[in-house]
Amino acid sequence: MDKKKATRKSAAKPPAKKSAGKSAKKARKAAKTAARKRPSIAPSPVKTGPGASPMEIGQSLVGMFNKGQFGEIEQKWWNPREITSVEGVGVSMAWSGRAAVDAKNQGWMADHIIHGASAEGPFIGASGFAVRFRMDVETKSTGERQIMDEVGVYTVRNGKIIREEFMYSTGG
Repeated sequence: MDKKKATRKSAAKPPAKKSAGKSAKKARKAAKTAARKRPSIAPSPVKTGPGASPMEIGQSLVGMFNKGQFGEIEQKWWNPREITSVEGVGVSMAWSGRAAVDAKNQGWMADHIIHGASAEGPFIGASGFAVRFRMDVETKSTGERQIMDEVGVYTVRNGKIIREEFMYSTGG
């Protein structure tokens, strides 16, 4: 009978099953952790917050620009605290903050005469919009006159423009 008891005890729960149970639990936990770290393939909504939408701002900006209301655009649509203006190839610089961007624009306007200007668009995205600008501009300091062709890409948050980036045609 002692042999039967010993056999039953050893047959009841073999050590391999205990370690297999712990290994399975560890494997499930590792799989859950990996699933959390894996990037989601599902899309997520893009929102710009309360206030005017990119479409409303873009349509207004194009209309105001085509009427020559350049300064009014800034007053109406720029975020008063958070604004960045980036100039494209050849300049490749960014101005951040309202005072810096105002100074950049005032300096440009002081050295240029605009003989004509038009805007096309807007081309609406989820977080902003783009506008194509054409300007007949004379540089006062050099006397050079040129037709500028550029695209402005605008980012909108809470009904205001927080970033503008100008991209120039290279003629190629």
